[in-house]
Amino acid sequence: MSALWWKITKQRDNTPLTPAQHAFAISILIALAILAFVPLAFLIWQALSGISSKRLLDLYHLPGVYNSLRNSVLLSLVVAGATTVVGSLLGILFAKTTLKGAYLFLSLLLLPLLLPAYIIALGWVAIIGVNHFLSPYLFGFAGVAWTLFTVYLPLPVILCLFFAKQVAPNQENAARLYAGNWQVLQKITLPLMKPALILSFLLVFILSFAEYSVANVLRYSVFPLQGFTYFSAFYDFQAAVILSLPMFLVALVVLWIARQYVGSRSITFKTCRQINMFRLSPHQQILLQIVLSVLVFFMVMLPLSSLFLRIGDVDTIAQGLSLAAMPWLRSVLYSLAAASLITILGFCCAYIIVNQWIRYRRLLDFGILFVFILPASVLAISLILFWNHAWLNAVYASAMIVILGYSGKYLAIASKTLEHRLLQIPPNQLQAAQLAGANRAQIIHHIVLPELKNILLAVFGVGFVFCYRESTLTMLLYPPGYETLPVYTITQMANGKPAMIAALCMIMAVSIILPFLCLSWYYQYKTIKKIV
Repeated sequence: MSALWWKITKQRDNTPLTPAQHAFAISILIALAILAFVPLAFLIWQALSGISSKRLLDLYHLPGVYNSLRNSVLLSLVVAGATTVVGSLLGILFAKTTLKGAYLFLSLLLLPLLLPAYIIALGWVAIIGVNHFLSPYLFGFAGVAWTLFTVYLPLPVILCLFFAKQVAPNQENAARLYAGNWQVLQKITLPLMKPALILSFLLVFILSFAEYSVANVLRYSVFPLQGFTYFSAFYDFQAAVILSLPMFLVALVVLWIARQYVGSRSITFKTCRQINMFRLSPHQQILLQIVLSVLVFFMVMLPLSSLFLRIGDVDTIAQGLSLAAMPWLRSVLYSLAAASLITILGFCCAYIIVNQWIRYRRLLDFGILFVFILPASVLAISLILFWNHAWLNAVYASAMIVILGYSGKYLAIASKTLEHRLLQIPPNQLQAAQLAGANRAQIIHHIVLPELKNILLAVFGVGFVFCYRESTLTMLLYPPGYETLPVYTITQMANGKPAMIAALCMIMAVSIILPFLCLSWYYQYKTIKKIV
C-alpha cells in the first residue's frame, strides 16, 4: 500500500516528494475520498449489485418518469439559453459601458441567487394565487422557467462581466480604426467571450436540471423529484439510486462538453488595467436605466415585497422570529463550519494540483467538479448509504453529516478559484524565497497566503452563502432536531399558515440580503475613496 501511495505522488520534475509533502498530499486525497468519492462509488455499487433487468425496466416505465425527464431537459435548455443570452448582454453592459448606477443594478440582480430558490416561487404564488387567470401559467412550465431564470441569471452576468474585463484593449482599439462600436462588440468582444458563454450555459443547465424545490412549490413534474420521492416517501434506496443514474450521465456529458469546448481556459480574476468603455448618450442612459429598473422590479422587488405584505402584522413577525431562532443559529453555525472546511481543503487541493504533487491531478480535478455539478439529492443519498452504520453513528446522527455534505458539494468553488489565482503568483517571487533559504511552509506563510488573502475571504463568503441557502442536502441528511432555517421553512409549507411561511421566508431573506448589501456598499465606498 505504501508503494502505491508513493507512485501516485510526485514533484513537478518527477522527483519523489519529501516525507512531509508526501503525508500532506495523501491526507488531502483521503479527506476527499471520505467527503464524496468513496460514498458515490459505494452508491453506484449498491444500486447495480443484484439489480435485475426487469426491476430496471419497471422503474423506468413507471407513469410520469419519462415525462418528468423530458420536462427537466426542456426546462433546463430554455432556462440556460435565456439566462446566457440576457446575462451576456448585461455582463457586457456592466463591464464595458459608462452606465450610471451599474453597481447598484448588479447588486440587486444578484439577490435571488443568494436565497433558496423556493422563496422567489412563493413570492409569485403570493402575487398570483391559485385562482387567478394566470395561475395555470404560474403552476406549470412557464412559472418554473421564469423563477429559475430569475434565480440563475446572476451566474452568466458575473461570468461574462469578468471575461469582458479581460479582453485586451489593443485588439478592440485596432478594430475601431475600421469599424464602429457595435461591430467591434460583435466581431471582437463577443468571440473572445466564448468560454464565458459556454460555461454559463452549462452551469445554468446542470443547476436547473438538479433543482426541484421550485417545481415542488409550483406543482410541476421534474425528474429529480422521482428519486427524491422514492427515498423520502417509500424509503426505497435502490429505486431512488437507479432513478438518479441519468443524473450521473447528464453530469458526465456536461463535464465532457466543458473540457472539449472550454479546455483549461477559465476566469483568472485579473482584469486589464485599461478597459475600453463604450460611451452612452444621455438618452441611452435613461433608456437602459428604465429597462434595468423594470427588470429588477419584476425579478426581485415584486416577489420579495409580496411576501412581506403577506405577513400581515408585527405579531406574526415576532412569532416567526421566536420559531426561527434555533434553526437560524444552526444554519449560521453549519455554514461557518462548512465554509471554513471548504476554504482550507480548497486551498490544499489547489496547491497540490498547481504544484503537480499527484500524478493524476486532472482526474482529481475532474472528480471535484463532478461532485459539484452532481445533483445534491444524489450526493445526499450516497452519504446516507455510506455513513448509516452503527459504528459511524457519531457522524451520521450529528450535524457533522450535514457539514460533510456541504463541504463535498461546494469544494469545487474554492478549489477552482484558488487554483487559477495560484497560477498568477509570479514565479520569481517563489524562486527568490527558495534561493534565500526559505522552506515550503515559510513560502506559503509569507508569500502565498498574503497574495491570496482577498480571494480566500471571497471564497469563504461565497461558500458560506451557498451552504446557508442549501435545502436539498440538509433535508435529506439532517438528524432529528438539527434542521436549518431553509429546511424548517419547507416543513412549514405542508400545513403552516401562509402568513407564518411568509414571515420565515422574509427572515431568511433579510438575514442574508442585509449583510450582502452592507458589504457591497462598503466595497463601493472603498473603491470610490481610492479613485478620489
